[in-house]
Amino acid sequence: MGATDEADKLQILAEDYYEFSLESSPSYAIIKGDHRFNSEIEDFSEEALDKKEKKVDKFIELLNSLSSTELSSKDLITYGMLEFTLKNSKQSLLDRTFEFDAGVAGWQRLLLDYHSMFYLPNEESAINLHRRIEKYKDLYEQVSFLQKKALGEGRTATARNVSRTIEQIENYLSLNVEDDLLLKINFVPGISENFINSWKEVSIEKIEKYVRPSVQDYLDLLKSEVLDKSRDDEHCGIMWNPDGEELYLRQLKRYTDDPDATVKKVHQVGLDEIERLKEDFVDYGQKVFEESIEFESVISRMQTEPNMRYESEDQMIQLAERAIKRAYEPLEEWFTVFPEAPCKVVPVPPESAEHAPPAYYWPPSQDGSRPGTYFLNTYDPTSKSIFEAESVAFHEAIPGHHMDRTIASELKEVPEFQKYAASTAFVEGWGLYSEQLANEMGLYSNNIQQLGRLGNDAWRACRLVLDTGMHGMGWSRGKAIKFFYENSPIENTNANIETDRYIAWPGQACAYKMGQLAIIELRKYAEKELGDNFDIRLFHDEVLKDGGITIPILSKKIESFINLYKD
Repeated sequence: MGATDEADKLQILAEDYYEFSLESSPSYAIIKGDHRFNSEIEDFSEEALDKKEKKVDKFIELLNSLSSTELSSKDLITYGMLEFTLKNSKQSLLDRTFEFDAGVAGWQRLLLDYHSMFYLPNEESAINLHRRIEKYKDLYEQVSFLQKKALGEGRTATARNVSRTIEQIENYLSLNVEDDLLLKINFVPGISENFINSWKEVSIEKIEKYVRPSVQDYLDLLKSEVLDKSRDDEHCGIMWNPDGEELYLRQLKRYTDDPDATVKKVHQVGLDEIERLKEDFVDYGQKVFEESIEFESVISRMQTEPNMRYESEDQMIQLAERAIKRAYEPLEEWFTVFPEAPCKVVPVPPESAEHAPPAYYWPPSQDGSRPGTYFLNTYDPTSKSIFEAESVAFHEAIPGHHMDRTIASELKEVPEFQKYAASTAFVEGWGLYSEQLANEMGLYSNNIQQLGRLGNDAWRACRLVLDTGMHGMGWSRGKAIKFFYENSPIENTNANIETDRYIAWPGQACAYKMGQLAIIELRKYAEKELGDNFDIRLFHDEVLKDGGITIPILSKKIESFINLYKD
């Protein structure tokens, strides 16, 4: 059988898988701008989960039947990403952590965050959402069943993360139904006010009948049965759940893209990185505070001095927008491929901001209705660190996620799934790499922001220590926060939110630093091998031009890149 036949089979398989992924995750389909699924919501019934697992098994079987040796280098990337995505889907269905998720990974996200990212192009797409709203009743009944099942097996989240979920759901239910977050969708210009008002009236009726009673039942379950049986602060790691140590090791390998990852190895990398950064902290601390200052004093003053905090929400947004505008200016010296969609800075929705991370990014919708969006958490701005303003903007926007995620979504002549499938180590590694790249680009405006760059790097190094410590070594939550506070300039509010995030999402926090180090090592290798032939623009294009690939795939690409440009 020829290479063309195998390539054609791969393309068909990739297209079929993408369609299946949209059917399985209609919320993401709508966010992406595919409105065929507006009447649907995720189905977590046992029947649907069994059907999904069988379908994933069939995709894996079909992929394994292809002869990868006959594929082109471009098709091999597609093959590798499909293999990676299917493996993760299968593992998620086996581990079933969704049965007890809470906190940042909890089911309240479907109520709080998603509808505000729906951009509706016409009246029909809005009317179809009414059926979706009705199906929230089924979803929360399914979630309640799964939660009881996990509880019976001794698999739980932590009490703190369950409490976070309870508080967010209570806040949601306390809203007047006229202000319900499911109503906060975006209508394109041209849809009449009469239609919008009529749509909201029908939606409110359905929310009152279908959504709020089932969400209240779920809340009652969390408060009456789940909370008391959840893990306490001394047993915050997933290792305390049945088979938790094995599950964590799988998660660690998945999120770091390293099949040889171990708890001890990743933990030590974090410790080494923290030690490496101390000298730089002292250097910039002397410029910002005083001469002869020590590392511990730099960290303490960054955490406590009033001039290290923001003054207002407006200031937070303005500084982010200025940093992004400045970052666009020298891009042509560092890249030759650029995102077409613009990047917008918006506050995290207030209903979820108190428990949300400091910032996150959503790529533009495929229909162009929503730009790339940098969500900045402006909750309690005077408690947040102003020295992070620029490094976080560079991470989430330019040259960070608005480059890698938006370029991926705008790729031509690749299967649709490949525009959105992504290795966390690659994506978050690029985001953290971008914070340091911004320094090379001359983007940081002052020494306080340079301290913020170092602070964010130390923060990600601490994640390696905390994540492995809690989930793999039995650390308590208190021990983790103490280490965090002593080795990075994170302030108290974020230290608590972030630690609970790592608890809720085992392994994910390790992706950033491990991915960053992998990209740095590949760049150093290419620079050494190519010498004067090394072009940083072409290197960055090579990293980004095939989407959110795995670190092993990237390593092979850089080998080919070196061979292409070598004398």
